[in-house]
Formats: sequence, C-alpha cells, structure tokens
Amino acid sequence: MRVSLLRRRLYGPGPELLNKNLVRKTPFAAAALALGTAMAALAGAALLLRAPRASRSGGLEAPGGTALLPPGTQVQVPAPAGSVEDLRAKVAPGGDRFVVEEADEAIEPRLEVLKRAFLEPGSETARAAAAEVLAEGFTARGIPPGATREILAEDGLAVREGLPGRGAPERAAQGAGGFLRAIGELIAPLERLEGAAFKVIQVLGDPASGALASTAIFELSGGLDGGRRWQWTGTADLSWRLTGTAASPGWRLSAWEMRDVLRAELEAKPFADVTEAALGASPVYRDLLVPGIDEFRARLDAATGIDVYGHHGAAAGDFDSDGIDDLYVCMPPGLPNVLFRGRGDGTFADQSRGSGADVVDGTHHALFLDLENDGDQDLFLVTETGALVLRNEGGTFREAPGVVPPIAAARSTPISAAAADHDLDGDLDVYLCAYVFWRGAVGEVGSRLPFPYHEARNGAPNFLFRNRGDGTFEDATPGSGLDRDNDRFSFAAAWGDADGDGDPDLYVANDFGSNQYYRNDGGGRFTEAARESGIEDVGAGMSVAWEDYDSDGDLDLYVGNMLSSAGRRVTGTPDYKASSPSLQALYRRHARGNSLFRNRGDGTFEEVSEASRAYFGRWAWASGFVDFNLDGREDIFVQNGFITNARKDDL
Repeated sequence: MRVSLLRRRLYGPGPELLNKNLVRKTPFAAAALALGTAMAALAGAALLLRAPRASRSGGLEAPGGTALLPPGTQVQVPAPAGSVEDLRAKVAPGGDRFVVEEADEAIEPRLEVLKRAFLEPGSETARAAAAEVLAEGFTARGIPPGATREILAEDGLAVREGLPGRGAPERAAQGAGGFLRAIGELIAPLERLEGAAFKVIQVLGDPASGALASTAIFELSGGLDGGRRWQWTGTADLSWRLTGTAASPGWRLSAWEMRDVLRAELEAKPFADVTEAALGASPVYRDLLVPGIDEFRARLDAATGIDVYGHHGAAAGDFDSDGIDDLYVCMPPGLPNVLFRGRGDGTFADQSRGSGADVVDGTHHALFLDLENDGDQDLFLVTETGALVLRNEGGTFREAPGVVPPIAAARSTPISAAAADHDLDGDLDVYLCAYVFWRGAVGEVGSRLPFPYHEARNGAPNFLFRNRGDGTFEDATPGSGLDRDNDRFSFAAAWGDADGDGDPDLYVANDFGSNQYYRNDGGGRFTEAARESGIEDVGAGMSVAWEDYDSDGDLDLYVGNMLSSAGRRVTGTPDYKASSPSLQALYRRHARGNSLFRNRGDGTFEEVSEASRAYFGRWAWASGFVDFNLDGREDIFVQNGFITNARKDDL
C-alpha cells in the first residue's frame, strides 16, 4: 500500500486539527515563512549559509581561517544575475524598460478619482472629482450613445448595443458640467450606480511629450428595489494632457469617446447566493471552507506542502445512488477533502468522516466515475503526487492502491484529468494533465520556468491511462500519438467527438504556448491536428469545453485563457517586436483573452472570439457551457479572478 506522510484521516479543522504535523504559528513566523517561500520560488535556488566564527582581529572569519570583514564594516552584497533582487527592480513601473507602464501608473489613479463622477453624478463629490481630473476644454462623445440597436429582448432580459459615430456631434458633452449630465442620462433611471470599474488596456504616446492616448474597458452596474438590474460594459478612447496648476499638477483628461457599449437590463437577479443555506449547517463548512487558504497557511506546517496556488476543484456526482447529486470538494495538502451528501431539499450533509474519502493528500481535481461498470460511482483523484482511485463500496470508499501506473512525480505536478471511452471498448479511460511548477520541479524537464515564454517546450508529459476493464489502468501514451508534442505546461483537457465520426477526440489547453488537438483515428491512435483544423490557439490556456453552441449539429470549442491588461498595454505599442510581425501578433493574441471556435462541419473551425464577444473572460480559469435560462441555447460560464490586494474592483 502506498505510504504518504500526509495520508492520515484528519477531521475537525479547528485548533484540535493541530497535531505533530500541524503547527500553530505566530503572525510573524507565518509572514517570515511566506516571504521565504516566495523568495526561494522566485530566485529558483537555495543557499546554505554557514555562520562564520570570530577572527583574531575581531572581524569575521571564513571556514578556512581567512579574515573576511573588519569590525564595523558595512556590507553591500551584490545580487547575482537572475536573483529575486533583479525581479524586484522590474516591479516598479518602467523598471522593465516598458515606458507604457510608467504612463499607465500615472493615469490609472486619475480614473480612480473619476469613478466618483459615475457613482454619484449629481453630488458635490462628483463635481469635485470632475474638476480635479478633467482638462479645460474637455469633450465627451457617445455618453450616452447617440443611437442603439436591440440585440435581445426575452425572458426578462433586454440587451441594447450602442452605435458610436451615429449622432456623435450633437451628443458631444462639453466641460465638467456636460460630462456629469451625460453620465446622469446614461445611467437613468438608476440615478446612482452600485459599482464602477475601469481598466486601461492600451496606452500610446510618450509621457515626456505631455500627451497620451489610451483605451479603457469599463463596467458600470446598479439596481432598483424589487431586484431590477442594469449593467453597462464596453470600451472608451481617452486622451490625456499633462497640465494643471501649481496647486494641482498632473495628467488631465481632455477627451472621452465611447468606442462601444452594451446595456443589459434584467427584471431581477437571475441567481441568489445559497451557499450558507445549502452548506452552513455543517461545522466542516464553517471551520474548513469559510476561513480560506491564508488562514491555514498561517497554521499548518510548511512541510504539508500547503501554498497559495489554489488549484483545487470540486466534483458533483451521486455516490450513494439515491438519485440526488452529491458534492466532493478538493482541498490543499494537510486539510481533508470534504464529501457532502445531497439531501434533496437543496441542502447538504457532511459525510466526510467514515466515508474513506477524506484524504489529506493535496488534491487538485476529482472525477466521479464508474470505473468498474458495477453501477456505482468511484472517485478518481488527481493529487500532487499522482492519481489516486477510491473505489465505491456501497456508499463508502476504499483506496485502491496500484491501479494507476505511477508517474515521474518529481518531474511534475498532476493538475487535472478528463475521462472518456477513447477506444470504444465499453469502459472509461482517463487522460491526465501535468504541469511543471517552479516551486521545486527539477531533473529531466530542465528549467523550472517555461521557455520560451510564448511556446514553452520544457514542460512535463501528460498520460493516457487505458482501463483494462476491471477498474485498473495501463499507460497507453507511448505509440498512441498522444506522445507527440507532449512536453507542454498543460492545465486542462476535454474529450469531444469534434469530427462526428463516433469516437472522442481530445483537446489540451496549455499555459505558455500552443494547444493540442488530437484527432481520434480509431484503434487507440491519435493525430495531432490543431493547426490544420484552425484551433491551435496560443495563450495562457486554463480550460476547455466542447458544445454545439450554434445548434447546427456539431461540436464547437471554447478555450479559457487569461486577459492581461498589462500584457495588452505592453504588446499594443507599435514598436513592440516590430521587427517580427508574426511574433508581435502572437504576443498580442496571448494577452487578448478567451477563444471561441465554430465548427464548420468539415473538420475545420472558424474563430469567432471577437465577433461573438466571447473573448472577454477577464483573468479566466475554468469555463464551460450551460443553458442558464433554459431557452434551449448554450450560454458560457467563466470562473475568473486573481489576487488584487487593494484593487478589490479590479477587472
């Protein structure tokens, strides 16, 4: 049976959780540990510092006896190339030689001030904000749009698109007063917004010239009593001048022109947060799920492997065969995974203790699968050290060691899995994605960091595990065709019959470069055909989903990437990699966001990401299709977000 330091069943994640492996730390110790971990990860090296003994001269003595430093010497230790100090120098805007970031650092705070004008357009606060930010002679066009076009009106949802350029001259607003009146007209009948956010995605010009042009995405939202909701999203072109008085110097906004805007109106919020009602009666929810990872990083010993990455998913399935969905929540190392049983009334009961499913190995992903074709759902877990199968024995689980071949865990971190009957023999096979984290992966994969950034080929191999029919697996990767280009930083994969020939094909979303589409040729053989099919996609690949979104009978493809506003600013300057237009386009594509591909039905795909507006998924992680309003059409749900620190409203 496989032995793991962390393979212990723990329960009750309050103070009683702390055993010999779990140590309560003071805030100072926790902060020092976190800083040390981060520095070690960034530097990519470890140093053993030996304490020198005092020399006869009163200075410090090296191990060989040489006096190193006389008493009172002030030491400046030079940072080696590639060290964390080098990285810190690049954190300051402009420190990485991208002048555009210096410009952004200057104008973003001005937009923060201007937000007050949108949140309270009729107030004295708004008038003060406008006076502080707007330049003399300021002009705004397209607020509100001079003309609109109805896109959708059904089931309590109405969406209108602004048509910039139509009626623009007569819709121009002059000065601070005109700007505030235009905002009031835009958001009527709300009178007041609940939220406003702006993010600069392009800056053109040299700050030294005293003039800048920028493009910003924006989101405005609010509601009325009774639940009616409004939301405005779009982009605007902003012009800036370095001006002001001696008492108030700085960048001022000289022009605002709306590029596009969508207004969505809802009769009521379509969803309500029921987490507390569904899970709150369980102590494990309050004690384990609510506190958050920062809480436990300060309480668990670093030896457990707990860290801030947060790549831990959840799975839904009917483990007790009562016809009601249950929920399995994956946890970081040192904390037990949680099994909730659905009661059928919208609430869940904690079944972790005694279920056999409360393993403490750090778990990234879980799948409910009937691996033995015996009618109940087993658990296939993707842990930090490999795959783990928990066999369902009538509502409880038993670990089944050795049923999945071991992988070279020291080379990589297993991150996710996708299941399908790839060889059509009647049982489920599993594809396992692996990733190389720079926090310690070494050896055969070489560098800890992806290289080259835009097309990294120093990642770890993924694996195809073929089900032998008895719930045990063999490694079927070699010779299957899935071993081609199998050296990426893979985050997720999904099976789908993209070419309509009756067997499942496979798409793999990779970080730092191109994705793979493996076409199933039958007989356990695959051909990599991403480029020829038009779905190679280059970006920070985080997720992938197949669905027939246009209802034409074939599967279309959605890929979750990351929209990077800093990346768009840097790559959007005309001189960025101007000597290589193809590389320039690739980096711009990398920062753009998500991708939607429409299946033409002939084995090729058309990219419709921007035309459909489906590219805008913010800093996206997971994504999938679901018919939220039950109108027969597939909608897209995108899970997004990142650590924003003080910018809680960051887009």
